[in-house]
Amino acid sequence: MEMYGLDEPQGHSYDKFIKCNLMDAEFDCTPLLDSDIVVYAIGAGIQSNLKEGFNLIYNLNVTAPVAICNKLKELDFKGCFVTFGSVFEMGETNEEKFFTEEDVLKSIAPAPSDYVVSKRMLTRFVTSYKHDFIHWHFIIPTIYGPGENPKRLIPYTINAIKNGEELHFTAGDQTRQYVCVDEVPRILEMAFEKKLSSGMYNIQGKETLTVKEIVELIHKELGKEVPEGCFGTAQRTDVSMKFLALDGSLLTSMLFFDARIKITDMISSYIKL
Repeated sequence: MEMYGLDEPQGHSYDKFIKCNLMDAEFDCTPLLDSDIVVYAIGAGIQSNLKEGFNLIYNLNVTAPVAICNKLKELDFKGCFVTFGSVFEMGETNEEKFFTEEDVLKSIAPAPSDYVVSKRMLTRFVTSYKHDFIHWHFIIPTIYGPGENPKRLIPYTINAIKNGEELHFTAGDQTRQYVCVDEVPRILEMAFEKKLSSGMYNIQGKETLTVKEIVELIHKELGKEVPEGCFGTAQRTDVSMKFLALDGSLLTSMLFFDARIKITDMISSYIKL
């Protein structure tokens, strides 16, 4: 396995690391031609508190993957290329349903951030451009797992409880669907083995819960009571997106995939970090 990026990966094994800057328009794709699968897993703007500039967001989320797609096409790539979209592409919709691939692709609901706009741009490109190699574009719900940014909801809640710190949340009524990061490699393996055709596919998470339900679930698992007054004491830019969940029936019908891992299965892994 070869890894590309600015910094060497932490927490997992690989055979070779190639230091590169994907902001470089002259990025050489020739070494990728011997790969069976190339996964573009880089993104910006996912975590709003990082305050990443809009140029970085559009360059990493749109310009770089589009350039790689076009270069692989020019070089007659024979393997599989993988990119990721997000359920956040639905924007500020008022609907409460499990959204299909078509729903995500066609959404014109207001976009509350450059991240949402950039992911929409990539999805529209991927579903439109012509290519001979296999390209899977997976739309993912809220993804989580040990090692993620400690300011995200699950690690933030677990660490605050563990350290006896005061908790602050939004009102907690926004609903999100959750998938463990460990499910994604399993999907890629199944897709490769079953020779999944090119296309856009939703990955449906195991659980669909409100933020308040997630917080209560974690407290219950750790044998703690949710402190009074912790909800409604924080602000986030995504609260205007009230219900975000994916319908993964298309991928299930083709791969017989169903997410297995629950949030409570992973809590001990967060605590060990």
